[in-house]
Amino acid sequence: MFMVLSLFASKALIFGRRTLVIRDMGVSNFIKLNMNSVHSFKLSLAAVDGSLHEVYTREGVLSYVVGARVDFTLEGERLKFSSYDVKDDLVEGQGDEAMRRLEYELANSSNAEVVLMDRKLTMDAEKGYSVPKRAIGIVKDFDPKVRAQLDDTFNEYPWLLVEKEGELTTGYFKLNRVSWVFRVETNFKNSEEVLSLLYVCGNYPIPEALGYNYPLFVADKVVKLFRNRMQRAVELGVGKTLKYREFRSLIEQHRAKNSGWRF
Repeated sequence: MFMVLSLFASKALIFGRRTLVIRDMGVSNFIKLNMNSVHSFKLSLAAVDGSLHEVYTREGVLSYVVGARVDFTLEGERLKFSSYDVKDDLVEGQGDEAMRRLEYELANSSNAEVVLMDRKLTMDAEKGYSVPKRAIGIVKDFDPKVRAQLDDTFNEYPWLLVEKEGELTTGYFKLNRVSWVFRVETNFKNSEEVLSLLYVCGNYPIPEALGYNYPLFVADKVVKLFRNRMQRAVELGVGKTLKYREFRSLIEQHRAKNSGWRF
């Protein structure tokens, strides 16, 4: 294993595939995936994401929120689509919390062996949400200075830097030279397995975010597809400054009209 150290990491102690990195902010474990021993997976997994659209009425802001769960099977390095489920709701005011609630309802009702979420699990746990067993949360947006420092520090791929271990383990990962650095939070106990799973699910060309998780990418597209269909249905009414009950009636009509719709 070869490693480049910068000001971000002051000392490294190497133990097999794990490297103990002593940084200014503490000690981290650096894990490099052995490409000759990538885990051979045979499991079910679910990817969960959410989206929302805000509408202004005479009574104030209304939010149409939608959550989607897309189910896959993974055999070896091959992902196969199984099914999907969508939930939506209409709430008064900002919709962020309602969207979070829908996502966790979908995640915790899943029978999948692994649940992938586009969420910061530590923050959600602090808010009282129950994190599913064997969950992996991937965060695209975090401190750009940290991303740049990590990008400049390690030049062997794929890697996972375990920042903190505990009930929820946190860290960062990068899958190849041109991919992004992402933050990861998980309740998996085996970090090597996490990195292997991230590698298998991220080995797809996603132009918007190279190295991102493909199942979560699909879930994002599904949830936005449903959101956009409803958004187009209500945009004509937005200019009329709908009352709350008028807007809800419009939503219910559109739901009934498209109850059998599939993509």
